[in-house]
Amino acid sequence: MRTSFDRARRALNFLELHQLDPSPSHYEFALAVIGAPGSKLSEAVAVQTDGGLRLTTAIVQSLVERYLSPPREQTLDRRERTVMRQAQELGTLTSDAHHLTEALGRDMGAMVEQAGVGHDADLSGATSDFIDRLSDAERELAALRSEVIQLRDNIVPAPPPESDDRDNLTQALNRSGARDVMARAGAGGEEHVVVAFSVDALEAINDRYGRAVGDNILNAFAATLQQTFAEEELIRWSGNEFVFITRGIPVSTVRLLTEQALESFAARRLRLRGSGEPIGTVTAAAGIATGTAGGQEGSLIAARANAALAASHGGNRIEG
Repeated sequence: MRTSFDRARRALNFLELHQLDPSPSHYEFALAVIGAPGSKLSEAVAVQTDGGLRLTTAIVQSLVERYLSPPREQTLDRRERTVMRQAQELGTLTSDAHHLTEALGRDMGAMVEQAGVGHDADLSGATSDFIDRLSDAERELAALRSEVIQLRDNIVPAPPPESDDRDNLTQALNRSGARDVMARAGAGGEEHVVVAFSVDALEAINDRYGRAVGDNILNAFAATLQQTFAEEELIRWSGNEFVFITRGIPVSTVRLLTEQALESFAARRLRLRGSGEPIGTVTAAAGIATGTAGGQEGSLIAARANAALAASHGGNRIEG
């Protein structure tokens, strides 16, 4: 019992450390992490939290889907068995309905022959009973047929619908989702600050390790940015470009946050997921531009140009 209480306390401490809501799903995730220190899940958590970063709800969900959800083969096998069972029941019910219809026809014929000998009341009651039985069978048949079709469609589930406003890889806003952010930056007459980021030498990383590793690095970078600019909406502007459009924040504060983000990302010890081989230090570049209401598009262009200039000078620096 003491061991159970200790694990519960450690799980709650884990959630508190990462400022995660102690929901049942988060609690089960925390128990899985602390209960198996050498598991792939724990290693993935270590990668995500390297450099002192906290887990986010989105990252937890992706880790649960990757490491704690049942294997797709098991899920499909279970669904296939369910469909087979339902199909057998459908066949049985279909046969029963067929036999019931034949019996109803025979009995109705017999009763019609007897209708002229004073059995009208009996005929009416029997007919009503058979109609009720047939109607019940038809309703059960329709319901089971619908269930079988639904289960059959679920054998190979359709991919979740893509969000029109979110980048599927990092869950940052995409250009479409950024429209509202751009509009807000142009409202109220406030000045705004745009900061653009890019990962240094990402193409070289893709060439050496593969695009899957590059995608993992982009995810780690997006997590770092979201952790640092906790109150702002992150936008993935293009493959290797991320943008924040801030209002009501002094440019000096934005610069400090930008420096913090670059330092935090460079401090992360990124490794290959399978072998654990170190990738080495990965850095990023940033560009900053300021503007007034109505000039956010020009500020965005200037910030991106400054980020490109910083990258061309070797990266791991800020321009603007």
